[in-house]
Amino acid sequence: MINDKAKVLHSTSNWNVSKDVKGVFASWSSGNAQFVNMDGKRYSVLQMEPERFIATNRQKKGHLVGSSIPGTHMYLIAHIRAKAKGWEHMAYPAIARAAAMMIKGTKSQFIETEVDASVDSELAEVKNRLGPSSVDPYLKAEIEGFLEWIKNPQGLTSYLLHSLQENDPYRISKLAEIYNDFYRIFYS
Repeated sequence: MINDKAKVLHSTSNWNVSKDVKGVFASWSSGNAQFVNMDGKRYSVLQMEPERFIATNRQKKGHLVGSSIPGTHMYLIAHIRAKAKGWEHMAYPAIARAAAMMIKGTKSQFIETEVDASVDSELAEVKNRLGPSSVDPYLKAEIEGFLEWIKNPQGLTSYLLHSLQENDPYRISKLAEIYNDFYRIFYS
């Protein structure tokens, strides 16, 4: 976690970013860098927006993913392992969700949106249908995390916008199928 002056506010003990984070953040802030260097590795920039940063190492040494922390002057940057499956689809939403959780310092505080009430009522209906004793606690936690990601303005919304910007017909058709499945679950 860094502030808008690239000062490291917190870092894990196994990843020393202090010497490179200023350059990475300056590149991110510029909005037009083609690559960044972090921890002795060069990463090609894939996306660079004020709220998101995504870069990959072409020699399969991992990926960098960053998200602004909404309503603050702080940013979260993470290293994603090279062998992480589906990282290109799930890493940014996970990092953005973690960043959003930091707004008020609790694990479940999010920026309120207009869709929160409808999502909350749908979540309550799903919980009532499933019942308290019939659900595996790990599955329940995964579903609740997914629903929180949907409610997060930098979660699903950002992922959908990115998918549309990439103009990937396969991914867009799969998203349409998922939308139809959700529609049938909640409105049939």
